[in-house]
Amino acid sequence: MLARQLAKNPAMLFADEPTGTLDPETARLVHGMLIDATKKNMMGMVVTSHFSQVIEDMANRAILLVDGEIASIGSPRTVIKAFARDFHEIDEAAPPQLGEKILSARDVTKRYISVDRGVVKAVNMVTFDVAKKEIFGIIGKSGAGKTTLSRIIAGIIEPTSGEMNVRIGDDWVDMTKPGIEERGRAKEYIGLLHQEYDLFPHRNVLDNLTDSIGLEFPKELARRKAVVTLMMAGFTKEKATEILNRLPGELSDGERHRVALAQVLIREPRLVILDEPTGTMDSITKQDVKHSILHARDEMDETFIVVSHDMDFVRDICDRLALMRGGKIVQTGTTAEILAAVTEDDRKD
Repeated sequence: MLARQLAKNPAMLFADEPTGTLDPETARLVHGMLIDATKKNMMGMVVTSHFSQVIEDMANRAILLVDGEIASIGSPRTVIKAFARDFHEIDEAAPPQLGEKILSARDVTKRYISVDRGVVKAVNMVTFDVAKKEIFGIIGKSGAGKTTLSRIIAGIIEPTSGEMNVRIGDDWVDMTKPGIEERGRAKEYIGLLHQEYDLFPHRNVLDNLTDSIGLEFPKELARRKAVVTLMMAGFTKEKATEILNRLPGELSDGERHRVALAQVLIREPRLVILDEPTGTMDSITKQDVKHSILHARDEMDETFIVVSHDMDFVRDICDRLALMRGGKIVQTGTTAEILAAVTEDDRKD
């Protein structure tokens, strides 16, 4: 997409969130390419982004927009400082008391047949456990098997071999076995926010959170529950109420992402799987969502599995991490232990 625009040799390039959903390594490559293009082609460039690092890396001057108006203008460093002025970290409470095991994976393997590569083991003999109320992170580079594993846990993909057991009440259900007494019974208790999420484009936010996903409430109850759930996903009460009648196309990428998260949370699942939950969020919104997830864990006894390459986010929110390489979990431990073992190659996605 970028090459297609540069091929026109424009006098001015408008780059709207050029690296918003990219990992840091790929983002640096794109930043360098854009800066080189401006110099070689004597081209002006306007970059919009909610990531302060993008503005700091690429811009000579910057403006801060708040509610459609310019709130600050000047050097990137000055504007970024203004952007973060009212943002303060909230001290977290002591680590929660985790419950009994809610998920147990044993020797889970998923093989695919590829014409050019033969047998591909997307997930290879994976074993791990997750406790009730735990926030468990799965990290690794692109192709490590993270998304495939998350979809096996959710019951979307059936593994080639192994067991994926989920506790429902007092019973253990094996997600590798089809049928209403096995996988079908457990799936309604598991929520998954896909990396490639989507919303119904011609239905407003309220409908996307209720009628469109099969949840029927009296009108007033539907509005109340939608507002409460949107607040769980990081919106203020005022903003949540304001966007109920908007279409997805009238929201920003970050707002759509949070509505998609609310679409998962409104079903009140016992186990929530988040695949790249912060891909289009700025640093302040990430903190809002972080505190919302922690609140959901504490108030609703939710358990979360977070699949991400955002090391700062998993560092802040996860109790334990699993590091995947080549379809295998090579190490499991506390967040600090695993992040200390992460290489630059693991950070690529």
